[in-house]
Amino acid sequence: MQATTPAYGQLPLTRVLGIIAVLLPLPAVLIWTALTKSHASYNKHRSVKRIVGDSIIRYSTHYLELPQLQYLLGTTLGVYRTWTRKAQLLPVIDELGEDARLLWIGPKRLDRVILFLHGGGFVLPVADYYLSFWQYVQSELAKRDIKVGVAVLQYSLAPMANFPTPLNQARLALEFLIAAGVKPANLQLTGDSAGGNLVVQLLSQMLHPRPGIPEIHLPSPLRSAFLMSPWVVLTTDSQSYTNQNGIDLFTKECLSATGDIGRQRRGSKRVDGLVERVLVTAGGAECMYDDITEFVGVFTKHHRDVEFAVQPGGLHEDPLLDFLIGEKKLGVLTPRIVDWIAAGFA
Repeated sequence: MQATTPAYGQLPLTRVLGIIAVLLPLPAVLIWTALTKSHASYNKHRSVKRIVGDSIIRYSTHYLELPQLQYLLGTTLGVYRTWTRKAQLLPVIDELGEDARLLWIGPKRLDRVILFLHGGGFVLPVADYYLSFWQYVQSELAKRDIKVGVAVLQYSLAPMANFPTPLNQARLALEFLIAAGVKPANLQLTGDSAGGNLVVQLLSQMLHPRPGIPEIHLPSPLRSAFLMSPWVVLTTDSQSYTNQNGIDLFTKECLSATGDIGRQRRGSKRVDGLVERVLVTAGGAECMYDDITEFVGVFTKHHRDVEFAVQPGGLHEDPLLDFLIGEKKLGVLTPRIVDWIAAGFA
């Protein structure tokens, strides 16, 4: 008998009730965390509100199963529609085919474009605070008279799709924008965590085309690639996973579970001809820190313009987390990211 693919986010009643059972202790956990962890050395730059927000994600992703998280979080399209309604923006959606879409933050613009590939371990949708972060970047650029369109790729998630489906959908997004008139010199490709992995996959596909996926041919190099806390190694063997486990946003056990979904790392030639400049950021206290540092060391051998910025004591995707709880005092990476993207459009 042929095995059936589990449906995304669909649970029997018993597992829905299991969500309630897992979350019941959460208020007590948050109170205990606020009382006992707010003065820890690794939290000295964070407000109590931020510490509590981080703890909600850490607790939920550690104790809930992936299908339960999918049930709670919904789909990328659903998150986008809810977020645009709250932000009082009109949803602007481009259909790419093969169940992929571009979701625009604000009006669609093609003169300068940021293409964002979201993280989530290839199993979870975009989070609303990711969208808030990129809306903030967009508004900060506008203050400098740099008006940009921000397009978010909705790609298929496991268990409904696995590698290389997201890679092929990212190819569709890139080709759609180029065909629509976006000049590569005015296109900045960005991704966080698994989205950063997808950016690297896309560049690798240009250099080493995989059978079964159409080759990608750009008329000229992309302006930029920005990788925030990229998930570049799908195992949890490096020392930083042990050192930062329980401090970082995601635990070693959670990342081990998402890492079971197979994708491949590819070798690389020089990528200078594909993208003009690259920024990689990481948190000094994130589990992936050692892997990211090693990746940057290798990548700089294949590209002349790579910047690596680390937020001391920062967690995985730290700049995004300030927008989860509406933090007013942003971390040190956020203005650096805005400056770097602005320079790319200068």
